[in-house]
Amino acid sequence: MRCVLMNMCMVLDEPSGRVLVQRKVHPRWPGITFPGGHVEDGESVYESTVREVREETGLIVRNLQQTGLIHMFNPESGERRMIFLYKTSHFEGQLVQESPEGKVYWADMQTLAHMQLAPNMRAYLEVFLHEDVLEAYYTPGADGANDLTYFRHERV
Repeated sequence: MRCVLMNMCMVLDEPSGRVLVQRKVHPRWPGITFPGGHVEDGESVYESTVREVREETGLIVRNLQQTGLIHMFNPESGERRMIFLYKTSHFEGQLVQESPEGKVYWADMQTLAHMQLAPNMRAYLEVFLHEDVLEAYYTPGADGANDLTYFRHERV
């Protein structure tokens, strides 16, 4: 079984109530999402998240808090994906307008759920926004839809 480690980071601008979003242009995952990507060999998940945010937005983030995990298994390919979710309100630097991944901009947190989100991003928001939801597990369905299970836990 092949295991792919990934990350995603919700960057909050607390004074304005906005979050940093990216309109991804990837053909398999188009739409509004938070910055993130793959963990490279020899890199920690935390370090990879800092790197991905910097590469995709120009911002340097710190004091990341892990908010949860999205994991999925594809029985056809035998691949397991684990996406580690972080959030932070600590950032500096100059925001780029666009990266090869897509346009980057601040969006009002209240309107985020009504935007054209990337596939499954609504489920990711459940984990980002609800402290009792620490994990979500996907299993691809035969009809192309995903069966989703949330795991609710009390934070220690």
